[in-house]
Amino acid sequence: MGLSNGVNIPEWLKTTGVAACPCCSIGRGKGFIEKNIAAIASFIKEVLEPEGFANKNGLLQQIDPRARLLGILLFMLTAALLKSALSIILLLSLVILMAAASRVNAMILLKRALPVLIFTLFLVLPAVFNFINPGAPVITISARDAFPLYISKQGLEGIAVFLLRVGAMVSLLSLFMLTTAYSDVFRALQTFPIPKIFVAALSMTFRYIMVLIKVAEDSHLARKVRTIKPSTLKQGRGWLASRIWFIIERSMETAEDVYLAMTARGFMGEIKTMTIFEMKGRDYGWIGFSLFILFLSMQL
Repeated sequence: MGLSNGVNIPEWLKTTGVAACPCCSIGRGKGFIEKNIAAIASFIKEVLEPEGFANKNGLLQQIDPRARLLGILLFMLTAALLKSALSIILLLSLVILMAAASRVNAMILLKRALPVLIFTLFLVLPAVFNFINPGAPVITISARDAFPLYISKQGLEGIAVFLLRVGAMVSLLSLFMLTTAYSDVFRALQTFPIPKIFVAALSMTFRYIMVLIKVAEDSHLARKVRTIKPSTLKQGRGWLASRIWFIIERSMETAEDVYLAMTARGFMGEIKTMTIFEMKGRDYGWIGFSLFILFLSMQL
């Protein structure tokens, strides 16, 4: 024991060594709580990312959401009708120009389109072989006369055109979602021949997914700050399963409470927002430009 100002201080209290936090597993890799918190935070960031672009003063942000949605749908139809790789590349170049004018980084569009392109590539990959698309051989795999197997030029061209088409359509849809607030997206959908109850259900589903994600995050943080001794893998999985069941119960209770509250307040299925929709000359010009590109694609 040491003596300091007449107070006995234990020797172990004088030690200033820094130990790893057992609950966070610092230095030994992340535990299941930290991994889930990181996944939740990443999901929330991904969902809320478009709100930052929607508030910028760009080209598409100045267009009425209803006209913006119609124009994007027309451009997607154009991408579906184009048959040559060169014409689709020109359309992709136009999409990149629109993204730049809307202050959206093209790398963000690529980040959103890349997973879809990789998934699509695995689906259509067999089409490169001659037993699906016969033609001029590019890479010969088996030269047997009974059953020759090779990658055909026609198959490669078909896959290239299909992937470019998918990339253009995903980029257009991503550009619309990045430049439009979620509340305006659901309200713009009401102007199209879509049942209002479907749009209302979709809007409420999105809103309360975010609420339940916040409940899940709070549960994980509460467990983390109360953890002293690290739990075993079995205990961690058991706790995670109990939280999943708790969130399911919470979602069912929330759905019932929200339905009763909306019914009591006279909800008729129409979504209303603070944004005032008003069609102007530039909105009609945007629709006209989209129609022009569509008609031009029919001639190619």
